This record gives sequence, C-alpha cells and structure tokens, in this order.
Amino acid sequence: MNKLRALLRRVWMLFAGERERSDYAVQYAKLAWAFVFGRGVFVRRIWGDAPDAARHKDVAIFVHFDKSGTIHGYVLDYVKGLKEAGRSVVFITNSPKFAEGERRKLDGLAEQVIWRKNKGYDFGAYADGMRLLGDSSRFRSIALCNDSVYGPLFPLSGIFERMDPEEADIWSLTDSWDTRHHLQSYFLVFHQQALRNPDFQAYWRNYLHVASKSWVIRKHEIGMSATMRKAGLVLKPLFPYRDLLDDFFERMGDASILNDEDLTPGHRRYLAQIYDYAEHGQPLNMTHFFWDRLIVKFGYPFIKREILQSNPMGLPGLYRWEKLVRTVSDYDTRLITRHLEFTMRGRFM
Repeated sequence: MNKLRALLRRVWMLFAGERERSDYAVQYAKLAWAFVFGRGVFVRRIWGDAPDAARHKDVAIFVHFDKSGTIHGYVLDYVKGLKEAGRSVVFITNSPKFAEGERRKLDGLAEQVIWRKNKGYDFGAYADGMRLLGDSSRFRSIALCNDSVYGPLFPLSGIFERMDPEEADIWSLTDSWDTRHHLQSYFLVFHQQALRNPDFQAYWRNYLHVASKSWVIRKHEIGMSATMRKAGLVLKPLFPYRDLLDDFFERMGDASILNDEDLTPGHRRYLAQIYDYAEHGQPLNMTHFFWDRLIVKFGYPFIKREILQSNPMGLPGLYRWEKLVRTVSDYDTRLITRHLEFTMRGRFM
C-alpha cells in the first residue's frame, strides 16, 4: 500500500505538483515534457498594440494574477505609478478568468493588455511578454514587475533614475543569497547593454515553459543572474543585502538589546534569531526581516504582499505597518487594507 501511495504521489507531482524543491527527477521529467509542449506562447487574447520603440523607449511588463480575475486598487495604483515614471506598460494577467469590466479598468494606463494561461508562473509571463515585444535592442530599457508587492510608497521616477546604465546593465531592487547570489525577480530593469546582448536575447527566445514551480525558481528566479553574468553583463541591486545587514549590526551594537526587558519575550527571541543567522552567514530574506528599515531609512518603495497576508517568518509588530507607512509616505494605505479585507482569512493585520 505504501509503495502504491508513493507511486501515485510521483504521478501527481509529475503532472500537478508545484513544489518539488529537491525532487530533480520530477523536474527533469517536466523539462522533457516542455521540450515537446512548452515552446509556445500561451496567450488567450490581446488588447491593444505592443509599444512602438520609436515612441516608447522605456517599457514595463507588469504581471498580474488573481484567481477571480479581479484587478484590485493597489494593482491599478502600481500601474499608474509606472506610467507616471515614464513607462509604457504591457499588462499581462495569468488569471483563469478575465472579465471585460476588469480589462476596462486599464484603459488609459496600459498600452497593451494580454490574457494568458498561467504557464510558467510570473517568469513564464515575463518570457511571453518579452517575445511579444519583439527585438529588445530597439528599446532603451525594459522593466519586469509583478503584483507581489504593495506600493509604490514613493515615486518610481526616482527609483529608475538611480538605476544608472553606466553602473550596471541589469538592476533589481533587492538581492538574495539564498541558494546562490541572485537579483530578486519581482522588479528587474534591463538597460541597452543587456537588451542588445545576444545571450540575453537567446535566453528569452529559447525560454521553455516548464510546469514546475521549483524549476522556475531554480533555473530562472535564481539561475538567470548566473546566466547573465556569464554573458558578461553587470548586475546590481539598488538596496543591497550587505547594506541592510550592516545597518542591522550597527543598531544591535553589543547585542545587549537581546536582554532588554522593555521588549516582549517574542520580540527578543526574534532579534536573537536574526542575530544568530546573520552572525553565521545564513541568508535572510531582507524584504521580510528588514521590511521596516528598508522603507523608513532606505526609501524602498514597497511592502511584500505575503508579509501582511501570511507573515511566513513570524515577524513581530506587523500591526504597526500602516502607521509606519504614513510617517514617511502619502501612499493611500486604504488600497492595502481593502485588499487584505478581501483576501485574508483567520488573521487580522
């Protein structure tokens, strides 16, 4: 019976599994399947035309998913922020349904709207968007963004201005040392040196839609940085992990705060855990553990959505997020609270 269960699970993971992180046999089986069925562009419908590089030098490909197909207010505000920063927006939704009323919300905000099957998750949508744009070398810059964050809390024009093409060919907001060093893919900007690079162009042209979330994470969200470095491109995060870690140790001082009884026991345990991980070189997700310092001290323009929705790291004091945002930004926090009210179950935030 146990062998039968194991066999059934293997079959299930092969065709429907999402997180077979260390099950490489399943991942490579899905890769083989993708060689036959994963080379297409999985578009259901397109509204509008792709941005013309003669008129639109700077483009943003924005990826959205909502199981009901709803485009929430915080998403519209993000797209508006991209447009105000001088970006021509290609909006791609991976949602299983997409009503005409939702599509009309994007009138005047997006040059082109694409509804596609959810193949390859966000990276699959990025790939289809890059292919549909055509020759990338015609553009001055292309940004890849998704709806996994709330914001922008500050104007994105300042963010794009700081992403100097003289300093780096590919920029992100944040980086990670999880598994191997890489730029985090929820916000990427490619400048012309990258857009004209033959290896960069081949990367998107030859993209395979492998139906494995672990494959996408390992080979694209993490692996793309290594691929681009091998192509001779310079990569840089705007808010480096090292800077946040230096800031943390500076505030910790001699670590006596770990015994500060003015803090709750849970807060002290939390700080001790971060301190221990950082001291031993274990990578931390900076957008989670340092979310408040990123915003208040460094001018980071977002809050990761999953922090407020599920708090997977057990961060203390999240109830103060709204007050903190209002001290440094005029962002309409009701856009966040409305989305949380719509989506959350069994928690208050």
